[in-house]
Amino acid sequence: MRSDFTWIYPSHAATAGDENGDAAYRRLYLGIRQAILDGRLHPGEKLPASRDLAKSLGISRNTVVTSFDLLVSEGYLETRIGAGSFVASSLPDREMTATILPTSADQARKSANLPRLSQSATRMLAYDRRFPRFRVARPFNPATPDLDAFPFDLWARLLRRSWRAPTLDLTIPVDPLGMPSLRDEVAKWLRQSRGVKCDADQVMIVSGAQQALDLIARALVDPGDVIATEDPGYEGIRGVLAASGATLLPIPVDTDGLQVDRLDQGPPARIVVTTPSRNYPLGTTLSLARRLSLLAWADAHDAWIVEDDYDSDYRYDGPPLSSLQGLDRQNRVLYVGTFSRVLFPGIRLGYLVLPPALIPVFRGMRGFADGVPAPTAQAALAAFFAEGHFGGHVRKMRLSYGERRAHLRDLIETRASDILQVLPSDGGLHLCTRLIGDQDDVELQERMVKAQLDCRALSSYYHDKSTQNRGNLPHGLVLGFAGWKKNVISQSFDELINLVRRT
Repeated sequence: MRSDFTWIYPSHAATAGDENGDAAYRRLYLGIRQAILDGRLHPGEKLPASRDLAKSLGISRNTVVTSFDLLVSEGYLETRIGAGSFVASSLPDREMTATILPTSADQARKSANLPRLSQSATRMLAYDRRFPRFRVARPFNPATPDLDAFPFDLWARLLRRSWRAPTLDLTIPVDPLGMPSLRDEVAKWLRQSRGVKCDADQVMIVSGAQQALDLIARALVDPGDVIATEDPGYEGIRGVLAASGATLLPIPVDTDGLQVDRLDQGPPARIVVTTPSRNYPLGTTLSLARRLSLLAWADAHDAWIVEDDYDSDYRYDGPPLSSLQGLDRQNRVLYVGTFSRVLFPGIRLGYLVLPPALIPVFRGMRGFADGVPAPTAQAALAAFFAEGHFGGHVRKMRLSYGERRAHLRDLIETRASDILQVLPSDGGLHLCTRLIGDQDDVELQERMVKAQLDCRALSSYYHDKSTQNRGNLPHGLVLGFAGWKKNVISQSFDELINLVRRT
């Protein structure tokens, strides 16, 4: 019999407070069972007495006895009166069990033979999103709204009200474009606040901006087509677009927005995806001259423009800007927006404003996809609009976010002007900064994540990371401010600056 069995239950696995609990006996049970399946414990091999094994592992004897009893009942161990516990000499279910619970060797072999994926899935997964995910939003996540300020009690009442007297649209939704009452409210809001030229018939309710982009790519892109995207830009859209088989063409952004003249320096694009009101993450606005130039380019090249207006309601240095779509005379612009940042991420509702010629195309495609997002939330949101709550909430949060933005800017300018430079921007939920010095922003991001700060590296948003361009990428930090009160921003900023200064 072996003298050392500590390998079967590593000492670091035992944690304070669980030595006499379920976790401890279960851990030992799994360790012995896996050792039997792996062949490290052989049929007929004797195990130490429960008292001796408990002492050597630093756990209670009851834990060992409970584990042994479970292994005996499942046929992995057998006991012999007066002799002790042994690995069962016959394991009739061994092959079956190994199939259900593969050994580490089996897993290693299978990992080398992954299931064959479609080209679409392979292309999508190549754009793995590298940003961290915290279960609870942490400063300075740039996409987090103030959830404490949202009227969830009112929202709950609107949800209940919709079910007290459900309409046919709620119980049997038939229009793939979404609930008519919500589409009508969205169209009115966009006409009034953003100068979008549309009526309810052009509005499709989607589960978010990325679903809208997925539908657009399916409808308008063939494998091999070129889709031009802003560089830098939101990383999440690239995988969605690449799945269509399109070639993504990064177009640089400067202080006037997308460099439209670069579109003629590469292969002709089928679609241009742009954020004219505010580039993400730089915050630059597409100038009027370039807006007109882009519209003329799309018309001349039989191309489409996707206008992503992700947080256009939050502009602090003046009223919201008019949309690019409002300038379009040739119906080349598809307008995309989401409620996830304006209200709360879990609402999973957004909208797509379609040129009239594309309405029957998208209506037909939607019927073969997911049908329509949950009508209950649509009904509540329609009422939220109709009763004036949406406009009131936006106005309230615009004031609150503006104060937090000013507070964060002041912190940077008074405490960290030697290491951070704020880039110009007139709105949004974050400030984009440049690092003064030669710090690696990706390395800083990793260190901050360990310190529970959800800070984003500016260079990570750039698509063109070719050898010739890598050294020219700006390094900086993208700092969200909307989701936290001023005292939290101040405390977290001190922690962030201390980490930066220690590099």
